[in-house]
Amino acid sequence: MVSIKDIAKSLGVSTATVSKALNHKAGVSDEIRKKVIATAREMGYVVNGLARGMKISKTFTVGVLVSDIKNPFFSEVISAIERVLYAKKYNLMICNVGENPQKEVEYLELLVSKKVDGLIVAPAAEGQNLSTYRNLVRHGMKIVLFDRLIDSVNCDSVVIDNRSAIYDAVKYLKDKGHKEIGAVYGIEKSYTGHERLNGFKEAMKNFGLEYRQEWVKSGFFTEENSYKKSIEILQKSRRPTAMIAMNNFTTLGLMRAIKDLKLRVPDDISIVGFDDAEWMKVSSPSITTVVQPADTIGMTAATLLLDAIENENIHKVQHVVLKAKLIERESVKNLV
Repeated sequence: MVSIKDIAKSLGVSTATVSKALNHKAGVSDEIRKKVIATAREMGYVVNGLARGMKISKTFTVGVLVSDIKNPFFSEVISAIERVLYAKKYNLMICNVGENPQKEVEYLELLVSKKVDGLIVAPAAEGQNLSTYRNLVRHGMKIVLFDRLIDSVNCDSVVIDNRSAIYDAVKYLKDKGHKEIGAVYGIEKSYTGHERLNGFKEAMKNFGLEYRQEWVKSGFFTEENSYKKSIEILQKSRRPTAMIAMNNFTTLGLMRAIKDLKLRVPDDISIVGFDDAEWMKVSSPSITTVVQPADTIGMTAATLLLDAIENENIHKVQHVVLKAKLIERESVKNLV
């Protein structure tokens, strides 16, 4: 195995200089850094990550837990997390919880056993593992929550303002002349499901619009459940003129229901979706939708975790709230 000493001897420099160059630290010129890196590659040098971690009691590994890795939103967040951590020589262990609280605990135990330096987590919807997260924080585990919050867990977080995101969607429809608005929301006991539903209720009340319970149903953030609930709403003798879907799978389920009922968007029913899957841009008509800044969420979560890990003694817990934005396309009819 080629060592730092071997590289230093080959170049006639100190081992400290080689170490700084390979770890991208200050104290060496760009010219020397390039020579060291080039020589290391030529000699077949590979950083021993395990030894590096043991030396400073770090593994340079971060665990990421999400509820559904098939969801494009989570994929985009993970991609942004990876970019930030890769630049700092950290590795990822990604776990797909699937809204299963037992699976969530098992994965948390696995990651702790692997001695990860920190966790970036979108908790399972029901929030049943509050005590587990409290214990992890109490014992020094660095955690950043994203997308969903857990009450009374003292750790960093980054979310969007879910209430205002849906509130603005209702306002947009109202401004287009829609007074009869329905919705398919997510899991009411989850942070995102609760906040988005409350944003809808608040907007309907503030704008003097009638909230009809039979037009507002939970699709549990899944395509199939959202499809079934959308069918129930749209088959009624009196249906809304516009519908809001509260995540990307919900939007897809709603659109499937509209297609199967042979309704036309926006002539028969107007649609505001949530998130921005590729199909929403190319469908005909294209879908007006609320877009979360997934890339910014991932970068922010990773940056917060790195600061908590690398500046433990001075790091202050931060709660970051970002804004979503509504992208107007072709799926809403103007009734004004």
